[in-house]
Amino acid sequence: MLSCPGLFFQFPVGPKSREGVVYRNRRLRVTGSATSRKERTMVIDGEFWRKNVLTDLIPYWYEHVRDEEYGAFYLNLSRKWQPVPPWDKVPAMISRQVFAFSAAYLLSGEDKYIEVAREGADYLLEHAWDREYGGWFDGLTRTGAPKGAIKGVNSQLYTNVGLALYYFTTGDERVRSRLEESVRIRRTAAHDDQFGGYYQALNRDLSVRDDGKNKHAHYGYVGSFSLNYWLATRDPDFLQWTAHLTDLSLERMTDPEEGWVYGFHGRFDRQWKHTPHRVDGVEVASMGAQLTAVLSFLRLYHQTGNAAYLEHGKMLGDKISRYGWDAERGGWYDLVEKAPPYRPVASPTISWWIQIYGCFLQLHLYHLTQEEQYLERFRKSERFYERYFVDHEYGGVFGSVSPDGALVGDGRKAAGWQTSYHEIEHGLLNYLYLNLYVNRRPVALHFKLDGPGKHFVSLADDPSVRISGVRINGASWVDFDARERSVRLPDEKGLEAEVTLAP
Repeated sequence: MLSCPGLFFQFPVGPKSREGVVYRNRRLRVTGSATSRKERTMVIDGEFWRKNVLTDLIPYWYEHVRDEEYGAFYLNLSRKWQPVPPWDKVPAMISRQVFAFSAAYLLSGEDKYIEVAREGADYLLEHAWDREYGGWFDGLTRTGAPKGAIKGVNSQLYTNVGLALYYFTTGDERVRSRLEESVRIRRTAAHDDQFGGYYQALNRDLSVRDDGKNKHAHYGYVGSFSLNYWLATRDPDFLQWTAHLTDLSLERMTDPEEGWVYGFHGRFDRQWKHTPHRVDGVEVASMGAQLTAVLSFLRLYHQTGNAAYLEHGKMLGDKISRYGWDAERGGWYDLVEKAPPYRPVASPTISWWIQIYGCFLQLHLYHLTQEEQYLERFRKSERFYERYFVDHEYGGVFGSVSPDGALVGDGRKAAGWQTSYHEIEHGLLNYLYLNLYVNRRPVALHFKLDGPGKHFVSLADDPSVRISGVRINGASWVDFDARERSVRLPDEKGLEAEVTLAP
């Protein structure tokens, strides 16, 4: 039995900045019945998540992830933010850091963040693009030399992801041209003209290396890259291709009996024969794959108006919520058994990015249905995240925990495919979705743009969101299209634009 529930504040000291200022990870912690009340309030507040990015996340990454000797970013950081080997660089992970620093600028307008993002983008353009054959290299040495001859779809996709948000924030046409060329390669050299769909990996000369089909080349491309890129460009051909990838995923990669979407862990061969993923002899479904797919369906519904995407998204989203979520404790499982009763695998784990995607799903379903059950599930999921994934001692977040919140692994902050990307996307989109879709409040985004020309400025998929105001270089600006969510820029360089979007 709890006695005298109350509040206490903890101010662990964070790392010292290069300017010599000690910043702190200030987090309110509460006990007893006050826990529920306080956490329920803060996780539903969009401003809480904006401050989460700018106070509790990006300062640590700004201080520790930059490789000032060889350029770009460290791939591996310990729990205490110390760089550790291996020292090679992965363009896809560099781009994920570009995403994070671009997001921090969108939320703050602080020049130091867009400067780091630009340095990362410049590094990718100089070192990671294959000037002979085209496409992004999978890997680089620490000094920036190409390493290996494989061009896997996951590297092509995630190198595009961060650069797409950088383009959205800056309008940098150098980046857009590389993104368009990368997509052209995916649509031509990586396309299977005989059996349909897109190959998993190419050689350096763009010949086919692996003719299998997977998540990243289809619905993963939609959820992670193409929807955001379309918001930044409004290219109708690109939206049509995005719908084509989604239709392929629904037709070829969906289990006709259970409705699960495959292609992550398990794979398809060239002729779409599925090899299932098994754990201890039992076929399982990846909740990360399901969440990636359903979020792409629901977002694409907003962008196309096609009710079929809403139907598939709602059906799969409810199934994931019933069987992939721990309703008692609040965590989202990595894997569950494919068939009834859909139990989580033995020794289940909960990954930070899957937990985040589970939270996004609830906000989308709430927005589409206005049913309180989704908002309550969001609250409980975010309370689990705040309690167990946030490293209250050293800052940042953990990559994996058990269903009861115990840390799995050594708690390192960056490793392999773990970077700042998911936790900062978490804060950015929660700020947007909670304000626009739940609390019916405006949001402000910052841009650093060169004119003249038109620039699209909304990351919200729902077309009912409108521009309610624009300031350029601190002065009110009226040359914008509220419905189209675009701003017409003057003929100047380095314009600082602040755009307010409203429900």
